[in-house]
Amino acid sequence: MRFVLSRVLLGALVFSILAVPIATLFTPRAAAQGPCTTRGDNLTRNGSITDGGYDTPHGVVANSWNAFLINGDWPAYDLADNESANGDVGGSSSQYIHGDGTRFDAGIYQVIGGLQPGASYEFSVGWAAMLRDVGGGRNTKVDDQVIRRVGVDPYGGTDPTSQNMKWGPEVGTGSSGRSLNHPDMRITFAAMSNQATVFVRVYNLSSSASDKVFFDVMCLLPRGDIPAIAIEPSATPTLEATPVPPTRAVPPTDVPPTRVPPTFTPAPPTATLEPAQVLMATPQTVAQKKPTTTPQPRPAIPTLVSSNAGGQGGGDSGSSGGLFSIAALLGAAGIIGIGLLGIIGIVGFAIWRIFARQVDIALDPNDSPDDQQYYQ
Repeated sequence: MRFVLSRVLLGALVFSILAVPIATLFTPRAAAQGPCTTRGDNLTRNGSITDGGYDTPHGVVANSWNAFLINGDWPAYDLADNESANGDVGGSSSQYIHGDGTRFDAGIYQVIGGLQPGASYEFSVGWAAMLRDVGGGRNTKVDDQVIRRVGVDPYGGTDPTSQNMKWGPEVGTGSSGRSLNHPDMRITFAAMSNQATVFVRVYNLSSSASDKVFFDVMCLLPRGDIPAIAIEPSATPTLEATPVPPTRAVPPTDVPPTRVPPTFTPAPPTATLEPAQVLMATPQTVAQKKPTTTPQPRPAIPTLVSSNAGGQGGGDSGSSGGLFSIAALLGAAGIIGIGLLGIIGIVGFAIWRIFARQVDIALDPNDSPDDQQYYQ
């Protein structure tokens, strides 16, 4: 009996020893979790830099991202296929930013919509490698010279110097290895509107070498474990902007009164009709002087010629009568000439007076034509 019991215990011990490795062989392994960019709730676009890029004046920037500069000179942008977080972590390419002996403070940003105001989100960069090119195809790692940082504008603005910006801690280590999900390359925030802007920033404190930075695996994920906060109506700033146009519309109402004075200018032409009465006065004076023409002495000539009866005495009287008639004709012609000159002078004076009056009115529209000084 004792022999049987010992054999049973020995068999149970052997079975327990062999059962553990056998069970592990047939137990299904849990699938390795992929990068955050492969998650369905990730909100960034082209976070693994697998969707190519586009040309800018400063180089190639990854699609769905934009370049920005805060200080210094623009660095060079490019897509690096030989420096990334490797294909099993999010693609074989990365956003490459470098400066050859120049100081710069720049990076890339992306505006992300579809957020819930008041809800919390976390933005992270899974790979932010730094290298310094020392020549000859050799790179080295330098600490505290090239600073990397993530930031966010919870209101969706695109100005990295805005007061709304929130920045994460500075990362200055020169580690270029597989520093995935670096604890300092992330920031948690509450969305203040239905969109937010995420920033990936790098600033080079040195200008003595060619420093390189590679960004990859950039994700924006919701933080459902953090309760949402109540967002006060921030639409009031937009309401303040709407009353501005009425204030700008008020000045045009003040402009028409300045245009009222031209309405007084048509009044002087109506007063210029009165000088036309002067022309009516001058024909009256001419009509009065026309009867003064002396065609009457002409009948005296036949009376003198008919009185010649003959004889010497009659011839003397006839010659004296002829001289008298010639003198009378000359006198009449002189009177007529003087009268015509007077008429011409009066008409000329009237015309000159009218012309002078029109010139005065043109030079001084406020002058009244009824001013008696012009008729004295």
